[in-house]
Amino acid sequence: MTLSALPRRTLFGAGLGLAAMGRAKAQAWAPTRPIRLVLGFPPGGATDVLARWVAQQLSPRLGQTVVVENRPGANGSLGSQYVQNAAPDGQVLLFSTADTHSVNPVVYRNLPYQPERFIPVAGIARLLFALAVRPGLAATTLAEFVALAKAAPADKPLTFSSWGVGSTSQVMMETFAAETGLKLTHVPFQGAAPAVQALVADQVDAFMLPIGVAVAQASRVKVLGIVNPERFAGAATVPTFKEQGFGLAGDLWFGVLAPPGTPAPITDRIAQEMQAVARSPEAPAFLTQNGYVAEPGDRAAFLAHVQADDVRWKERARRLGVVLDQ
Repeated sequence: MTLSALPRRTLFGAGLGLAAMGRAKAQAWAPTRPIRLVLGFPPGGATDVLARWVAQQLSPRLGQTVVVENRPGANGSLGSQYVQNAAPDGQVLLFSTADTHSVNPVVYRNLPYQPERFIPVAGIARLLFALAVRPGLAATTLAEFVALAKAAPADKPLTFSSWGVGSTSQVMMETFAAETGLKLTHVPFQGAAPAVQALVADQVDAFMLPIGVAVAQASRVKVLGIVNPERFAGAATVPTFKEQGFGLAGDLWFGVLAPPGTPAPITDRIAQEMQAVARSPEAPAFLTQNGYVAEPGDRAAFLAHVQADDVRWKERARRLGVVLDQ
């Protein structure tokens, strides 16, 4: 069996193993020109905010400016496709999420990129979800929202927005609906920012969104609960789903991936600096304020987290029957 034919998880593991074998002979790598950190989502959302902070922190550590380049479209697929075809020289990297590399492979049969070919470099954080509803909706708790949804006429169900068809935002909300027996109508947008604006403007009823975004909009929307076993320090007054009797669980990983074939000296150096960013004194305040939980682990820990998340999202999407391009 060739390396390219190995299953995804085996391939990622093999990639790390090959990198480790080359470390003894590796020469220190340093970028020779500005680095482009490609993001497959539009400006203004939680992913964009985190990517720009990472770029700002990486720039002095790598000795070159790191610039975020937004290439939105198809729930992150266009940005991923672009990076897959980029030269493996460390000058173009992908700032990725579970959307593009854990969920898309399950809900799309014909992706324009191969997630298993990317080299996992380093994680940076996990994002926590919260359920918020429009200001005019008569619900202040999850139980009240469920009751309203169940009482809605069959021809006029409650609606919810997301940052894209097949996105983690949609899958999380569809999971909650399935677990509580709700019939909801999905209204997708291209990015979190327009989805939030629709909620604020009373155009949709609900949105499963990042807790940091929900808190930032707390004066204009109603935040009903956070999807996390414990309350989050950055939103201590928001009760958890568990506290309110609902078992929904899940979060969203963020990290940096390199194009296929990127040499070990490059990925090792970037991983080292990413870990320094995650462990920096300024990281806790920024991450907590924006609704993230830091993930300062090494490359092996990042890979393990991605593998576990693959299993969770695959089970969730398949149970819901979400297939978008049959």
